[in-house]
Formats: sequence, C-alpha cells, structure tokens
Amino acid sequence: MSEPAPDQTPDSEESQARILLIDDSKVMRKSALKMLGGDFDVVVAEDGEQGLAMIQDDPGIQVVFTDLNMPKMNGYQLLEAVRTSQDEGIRGLPVIVVTGAENDDEAKERALNQGATDFITKPFNSTDLKARAQAHANYQRTTKSMQEVAIVDALTGLPNERGFKDDFEKDLSFVTRHRHSIAVMLVEVDHFNDLFLKIGRKGADSLVNQIAKVLLKNVRKEDTVGRMGLARFAVSLPTAEQAGAIKLGERICTTVSGFKASLRGETLDISVSVGIHVPSSAPVEQMNALLQKADTSLKSALANGGNQVYCDADVAAEPAEALPDLEAVASVSVDEALSLLAEQGAEAVQPKLPEVLVRLAPLWSVLTEDQRSQLKEQLGG
Repeated sequence: MSEPAPDQTPDSEESQARILLIDDSKVMRKSALKMLGGDFDVVVAEDGEQGLAMIQDDPGIQVVFTDLNMPKMNGYQLLEAVRTSQDEGIRGLPVIVVTGAENDDEAKERALNQGATDFITKPFNSTDLKARAQAHANYQRTTKSMQEVAIVDALTGLPNERGFKDDFEKDLSFVTRHRHSIAVMLVEVDHFNDLFLKIGRKGADSLVNQIAKVLLKNVRKEDTVGRMGLARFAVSLPTAEQAGAIKLGERICTTVSGFKASLRGETLDISVSVGIHVPSSAPVEQMNALLQKADTSLKSALANGGNQVYCDADVAAEPAEALPDLEAVASVSVDEALSLLAEQGAEAVQPKLPEVLVRLAPLWSVLTEDQRSQLKEQLGG
C-alpha cells in the first residue's frame, strides 16, 4: 500500500484525541499521563493560567480536565474564561472538573453553574478516566464537525456568523444593484462577563435568547439578524436610512433596559450597546469594511457608558433622490399635471414635474420607512 501524499492528514477518527489536564499537583499530572498516555495525546498544565493559554493557542485540544483549587487562576476562573470566550470552539469545549474531598456540594454546584460539563472524583481509576475522556472526545469531534458547516446558531436559532455574512452579502448586492441605502448594526450586551458570574451559564443563555427575541420582534421581515459571538448580534437593514436605524437602535436599548431581573435580592442592570454604520454612497463598501466600521461605532457606544446608540457620521445629509427646494414651488397642482399628461402626453408634463413633486414633499415626510421602501421599489420597477 502506498503512503499518503505529504499534504494529506490522518482521518480524525483514527488520530488520538488531545486531552489537556490542568492540576497543580505533580503527582496527579504524572498519574493522568500514565493512565491516558497510551490512548490519548495528553498535554498538561500546572495551573489555570497556563491551561487557558494552551487552550487559546492549541485548537487541537478536545477535552479539558481541571482541578478547582489552583494558584494564579483556579478552576472557577478557568471555567468563566472558557465559557465567555468569543471563540465558539473554545466556548464549547468539554470541561470535566476533577473534585476531591475538599470540594463540597456547594463547590460542585458553583462549578456546574459556571459551565462544568462533568465531574470525576479523586481518587479516580484508569477505567473511569479513559471512559470520560473517550466519551467527551467523541462528542467534541461530532460537535466540531457540525460547527464547521453550520449556518445556524444552536442556542438562538438565528444565523450564526457564517450564515449572517452569507445573507449580508446578498443584501449588499441588492442595494448596490438598485442604488438603495443600507445600514448595519451591531448589538452587544453590556458587562456580559460580570452578568455571567452572577447568573451562571443557564441564566446567560436565557438572557441571550431573550435579546434575540427582542431583535426579531423589532426588525422588518426583509432585515437579517445574526448572532456574531457570545453576546453580540448583527443586523442588516437594507434600504434603511440613518434616522430609521438610530430609532430602531434606541427602541432596542429601551426594551432591553426594561428587563426586570434580580438575584438573591440584588437588582441586576441589563442593557445593550448599539453601534451603527450607514455608508454614504453607492456602490457601498465591502462587507468586512462595513462590519469594521459598525464595530468602531459599537466601541464608541461602550466607551460612552453603554446602554446607548452610536452612529458614525459617514452619511450624506440628504438621500440621493432628494426632492427639489421648497422655495421653487409654483402654481401647478397634482390634478392639473395628471390632466396635462392625459391630454398632451409625457413631453408636455415633464417640465412641470419638479413643481408637482415639491407639492408632494409634505406627504413624503410623513411616510414610514417601510412605506418609503415600498414606494422606491414600485418606482424602480
């Protein structure tokens, strides 16, 4: 049998799963290496800080075993850092907490609340340790494979980052082709890590779901909402203009800040910050440039204290199809223009159109964004 080409990699099912063990006890690290080394690719860390650095640097790690009581960064802090990571792969890592006699039920409950996947108790035997490692490694393989092709966020049912970008590209093509405006909005939960520590993983997931529902309820059917990270959402608003996008952002902020939540008698402040970018001209910028400018706006909203909307100034003062100056109004009525069109044709009424449009300007100003969009579509068709 011929050897595989140099650029081919072994099948993931046949390669050894990489297991990370984090424990400040040299004896425990040696024992785990001895028990697991024959079946797994085992790497070790002496404390949570070193373990977290290895997790962040090595995407091949599939399962983490961690002690709770360690110097520099303990197991609880490690769980928080993993479960609040912006990297979806890190956030979903199975983390098995290794508990000892010093860890009571309250400690286990705290670890579970902060996202522990499973527990194993010291002293453990080789069979139990291997079984846990294999089960969670297999699960992680399957989960990671699904994530690589998924376009839907498993928690909220919204498009994930990949799915949102696919839809956003289509929106950009549409508005460029028809020379419409577009706005992109980023929404992020304020102080989410602090909230996570207080309400735990289940509470944090529930909060993310509630905000997803707020966004879906307030956008139009032609808009796209996606989950872009742990506590960040993106909204594509084709045909929207600056004023309408800002009003939507303010409505979202007001709704979320109205959430009522308390924990052991303490009132929890829940709010979001909103960053908006509206390109000033067509054809609009590339997708990544638009998202980057929206991110800059979001950072400004966060820097200003959160619970607010920030929209950059890269927007023309008037839309491209601005109506004639009101001072140019003459005496031609809409009915007269229609009669002239019927009797003498388009050439006769053409010079009068600016005056007629000015007379219609007050009606245009009271149209909703949806009505304006529909009218533009009809006129464009």
